[in-house]
Amino acid sequence: MLYRLQAEICRVLGHPRRLAILDLLADEEKSTAQLLRALGVSKVNLSQHLSVMRHVGLVVSRQQGRQTFHRLAFPEIKDACRLTREVLAVRLQQTTRLARALHSTTSPAGGSAGGRKGL
Repeated sequence: MLYRLQAEICRVLGHPRRLAILDLLADEEKSTAQLLRALGVSKVNLSQHLSVMRHVGLVVSRQQGRQTFHRLAFPEIKDACRLTREVLAVRLQQTTRLARALHSTTSPAGGSAGGRKGL
């Protein structure tokens, strides 16, 4: 049961637009109008994403007059997003190092005949 709920949250976090919304809400609540301006999406599209995030408990919305305001349901959500970005940064560094190492072993400067090593 716990893994199913965790997978549902991860599925919701798996969309770039939703991550952008969470990033915008990381420090303070924002109105629908503020989110629309920042994201440059249609009201229908934003509404769909917010609905999905509310359903799994990531975002809370409230009405004030004719405006709707949205905020993170838990501040830990921004920590989870930050940790994911840190893992991505490490992965990109490793990939870059691997690409450099591969390039240095296949380039003429790497010492192989004809620019190819081991073929």
